[in-house]
Amino acid sequence: KVSSGATPFGVQVYRKGISVILGRYATAEEGARAYAATPEGIADLAARDAPRSPPLPSNSELSSSELIRSERSSTGFKGVYKVSSGATPYRVLVQRGGTTVHLGRYATAEQGARVYAATPEGIADRAARDA
Repeated sequence: KVSSGATPFGVQVYRKGISVILGRYATAEEGARAYAATPEGIADLAARDAPRSPPLPSNSELSSSELIRSERSSTGFKGVYKVSSGATPYRVLVQRGGTTVHLGRYATAEQGARVYAATPEGIADRAARDA
């Protein structure tokens, strides 16, 4: 909602980093219909309706033997780095498609290792280790 006038609902999309204004509408439903007819809206609907991958294991479902250990890491776990002191000194990072993805900061190295082990990268590392 962008204003309180006769057409308070504005709709816009971003295409290649440029804002494209689709218009202003009297109701949110009219705006949603306008968005749904765009390539972005069609893609969002397709993604929503696509089959889902099986869920990743939750952190609490992983035993200590399933954590990915690393002799090269000062924390003893792959993907877990001690970056500071304080309440959450351990950072978890993974590499995805050439990009470093930060997965959060944790109070203990083991908490971070559980997060890493539940990622697709951690699952692949476990499968390779256990093969």
